[in-house]
Amino acid sequence: MTDIPPLPDEKRPVLCEFLAQQSTMALGTAGIKDGRPQVSPVFFASDEALNLYWISSPDGRHSQNITDWNDVAAAVYADTWEWSGIKGVQIEGDATAVTDDNERQHALDVYTAKFPFVTDKFADLIEQSVIYVLRPRWLRWLDNERRFGYKQEYTLEPPANGDD
Repeated sequence: MTDIPPLPDEKRPVLCEFLAQQSTMALGTAGIKDGRPQVSPVFFASDEALNLYWISSPDGRHSQNITDWNDVAAAVYADTWEWSGIKGVQIEGDATAVTDDNERQHALDVYTAKFPFVTDKFADLIEQSVIYVLRPRWLRWLDNERRFGYKQEYTLEPPANGDD
């Protein structure tokens, strides 16, 4: 296997812009007890550190899987009907429930900025739900607009001090 380079600083804005333009992430989880895979579409919002946040019921199968085993995969891609329009990001990383109050507020801020329909009328629903974060450690950028099969792979280092 070849060495995968770290994400260059100049690629981060491209990825941030792409993620900001998409609403839905296909989140792949697996149960540690039964090994059964689960893919769930979830609305997400991301920040400049490329953390992806979403809100889900803690009772959902994908949420239970994350509680058991936080190793996940995800795909975010543009909607297209042309093979030359395929563009997206495949991600591997760790997903956890957000428990820190400051990060929870940050997650809600980026989420409501992206989805302005999430207003106070959703407060009860959000209170009953859990905010999750996917912290990528690897990603593959696909862009068939450049050429068929174009891809670039990168690693992402976790923050040194545990902050985003």
